[in-house]
Amino acid sequence: MLHSRPPDPGLELTHEHFILDAYLERPLDASRYELITHTLVNHLLAALGMKMLGPLSIYPASDLRAPGWSFIQPITTSHISGHYFEKPGKHPHVRIDAYSCNSVDWRKIIRIVHQELALGAWRGTFINRAIDETDPRSMLQLAGTGDRVTEESTVVARPSAPVLKPGKRLLAGVR
Repeated sequence: MLHSRPPDPGLELTHEHFILDAYLERPLDASRYELITHTLVNHLLAALGMKMLGPLSIYPASDLRAPGWSFIQPITTSHISGHYFEKPGKHPHVRIDAYSCNSVDWRKIIRIVHQELALGAWRGTFINRAIDETDPRSMLQLAGTGDRVTEESTVVARPSAPVLKPGKRLLAGVR
């Protein structure tokens, strides 16, 4: 149900997205996948100050060539989702997305995921999904091991085409 109340004028929407792709030091106990996922998500929500919008959904893998599970937790400002899989003969890995209209502290995410799942080598991407011309879209490429960041580089993108403002039309490349 959508609420008719106008948004809080003090609310600042930041549109930040953190993507984590990581190997784990050891496989997770598949018999405890629900507890592992609930614990991870609850710690992320608490540390990031996010609120659940709906129930956490967890789905066991249907292709047993790469056993594991996927989850999605809707939050009031977007979602946290993830996938844990084990590929025979390879390190188990996890892929996590945290997108929010509020600020996303990627360092806290790394720390919590390491505490809960024992991160090995990982790569991450932090994206500021700005749309206004005055606020450049930026991306931070990261890499590390465990809870340590070993590489960090920033890319700032300015659009070459003008951003379309609400209520304006763009016809045949002309405003």
